[in-house]
Order: sequence, then C-alpha cells, then structure tokens
Amino acid sequence: MKRLILFVLSIGLFASCVSKKQLTYLQSTESDSESTADTSAYYKLQRTQYRVQPNDILSITVRAFDEETVIMFNAANAEGALANNGDLLFYLKGYTVDMTGYIEIPVIGKLYVSGLNIEEVKLLVENKLNDFFKEEAVQANVQLAGVRFSVIGEVNRPGKYVIYQNQVNIFEALASSGDITTLGRRNAVQIVRQTSDGGVKIIDVDLNSSEVLKSPYFFIQPNDIINVKPLGVKSIGIGETAWGTFQSIVTVMAASATLIVAINAISGN
Repeated sequence: MKRLILFVLSIGLFASCVSKKQLTYLQSTESDSESTADTSAYYKLQRTQYRVQPNDILSITVRAFDEETVIMFNAANAEGALANNGDLLFYLKGYTVDMTGYIEIPVIGKLYVSGLNIEEVKLLVENKLNDFFKEEAVQANVQLAGVRFSVIGEVNRPGKYVIYQNQVNIFEALASSGDITTLGRRNAVQIVRQTSDGGVKIIDVDLNSSEVLKSPYFFIQPNDIINVKPLGVKSIGIGETAWGTFQSIVTVMAASATLIVAINAISGN
C-alpha cells in the first residue's frame, strides 16, 4: 500500500507541474551556443511595412503656410477638447477605412487606400492636395492610430488593447495583457491575422525559442488576435507547481482513505 501511494505521488508530481523550460522565453538553440563564445547572440529582425486594411483608423494632418485653407482639411482633427481622450479621439476624429477600402477627407473626397502602406497613403494625399495648393509647399502627415490588437486565452488580463507606436512586437503585446500565466503554452502562441483577400490566417509562434526573433511574425499587426492556449496540466486540473500538485493529491488520497474507512465500518456492522 505504501509503495502504491509513493508511486501515485511520484507520477502526479512529475506529470502535472509546469517545468522551468516551459516557462522560459527566448531559450538559445544549439547553433547559438556553438557560434558564440559567450552568452550573447545577434538576430536580424524582419521588419515589414504594414498595408492598410478595412476598419483601420488613420490620423491625417495637413500642414501649409495658408492656415485658413489648412483648417478645411484638418476639420476632422480639430476640437482639441477631446485631446485627452486618447483612443476615443482617434475613433471619433480619425479617418476610418470603410469595408470597401476608402477613406473620405473633407474637400478632397474619397480616396482608395486599402493595400497601401503609410508612405504610399501620404503621397496619395499630397498629390490630391496639390490641386488646392498650386503655388506653395504642402505636407501631409499620415499615421496609424496606434496598433490595436486583442489578447485571449491564458493571460492575466485578456482584452482589447492599443499601443501608440508604429510597430509592436509580440512580447510588448503580451506585456500589455499582464503576460502569459504559468498555465499558458508559450511554445505555440497563435496569431490570428486578417489577410488582404478578406480572410484570416493562423500562425503558431514558439516564444520559448530565441528563433522567434528572426520570424516575420515577431512584430504583430493592427487587428491581430493573440491566442494563448493552455498547457495539458490545466485540463488535468491538479496543480501549477510541485507543491500545489502534492497538496491536491494528498487531499484526494485523504478523502479516498476516509471513504474506504467509512465503507469498511459499515460493512463490519
């Protein structure tokens, strides 16, 4: 009986708790350790230009010497009373790309921007502005209204987030949600990403490996959904740590022993 109890405890402890390797980000590969004499390593990041999609929100500001004319184009960015409302300001006053790929700018009218990068949108707007500013310099400043994304699954604060940067990597996105819990699967984090043809694709990235730094999916894109799947130990439901697992098993065994004693007492009577 004692051997059986020890065996069950051993199996529970080793099979159910989360290992340090499963919790560690950016672990070096064998090639890294062979190529460097110390613990440092170099990775070339794959930066890509984001292409505008429907539902994106663009911030567009026109600058020129003729302030009265500029006011017409910047009407959507006026009313500074909302300046402190951050995300709400962009939603109410930015230029939303509609489902057909167009934005509508005062005076200029509709412009098709879906599939263009930010620099191409800037040139398109400036070319249209030249019809109104023929004799003076004019400049348009175009930016995405932050990088919006959602994080779901095994994170501490799932939800929708926005980071006001031009590029956001997956670790920054997860940090916004309070990081992955100890029960989250770090070696297969899903990124659900919209495609230009109106569909979506799902990519798994391994955050345990330092190879993720060389991945084209290291940087997330606006409207991405990051899904952190649970480890198998969560479905078992025993414990996150060896001590937690031990406590759970002892509780179950104590309850079982109490039940057996009660049954034997009833049978003896």
